[in-house]
Amino acid sequence: MTKNTNPVFSTIETGTTHYADTDAATYKGIFLKTGLFTLITVAVALLVAYYLPVILDNNPTGLYVTLGISGMIGFFSVMFGRFSARGAKYAGVIYGVCQGIALGTVSAICEAYFPGIAMLAILSTIALFAVMLILYTTGILRNCSFIRKLAYGMSFGAIALLLVSSLLGLFVPTLFNNMGLLIGLEAFFLIYGVITLIFNFDEAYMVVESGCTKDAEWNVSLGLLVSIVYIYVEVLRILMLILANNDNS
Repeated sequence: MTKNTNPVFSTIETGTTHYADTDAATYKGIFLKTGLFTLITVAVALLVAYYLPVILDNNPTGLYVTLGISGMIGFFSVMFGRFSARGAKYAGVIYGVCQGIALGTVSAICEAYFPGIAMLAILSTIALFAVMLILYTTGILRNCSFIRKLAYGMSFGAIALLLVSSLLGLFVPTLFNNMGLLIGLEAFFLIYGVITLIFNFDEAYMVVESGCTKDAEWNVSLGLLVSIVYIYVEVLRILMLILANNDNS
């Protein structure tokens, strides 16, 4: 089994010790907990999106402050979940609420400019996740060393590309005026996110097959939520760029 580079999973302890069936992690448990975290995120996002016009009319500054604070809290909650399998239960809820605030705001704004884009992004995210899960469970990706090497390579490539593009943007302000370049960059980051789902599925497999306690399910589910949110944001950004480019054509 390859070692996972996802920091959310790096501290999950596994071994040969197996527990009673009622105490051991299961795929069903991971599925249900991931669904719970996702449901919390979606519920908060819908609530924020629905009341966003009222919030912007009455207290836009408060919204911006809330977004900044929730972003920091969300980041630290993931770090906390990384170091505590038991704490991941609470970290996942906090992260879901924080991301729900951000996603609800961003999605509502995008929806105002491009009606239907949020639903298209949601359906695309579900489709990408489902395809990767099917490919993994059937063994196509689970036993493919090339895909794993590609995922590791893209992990380093994504970091390098982000740093290089940020530095070039400082010295060449017009660099990101090229719509084709922007779409290409976002497509790379999306592919990276989708491929690294393999690591998430690997970790779920390792946790269940190694007989970890059910606390580990929360940790795995938190990692899956982080990946799902990342993929949704990248899909939303690509769709927005494509639609904006079509409007300008």
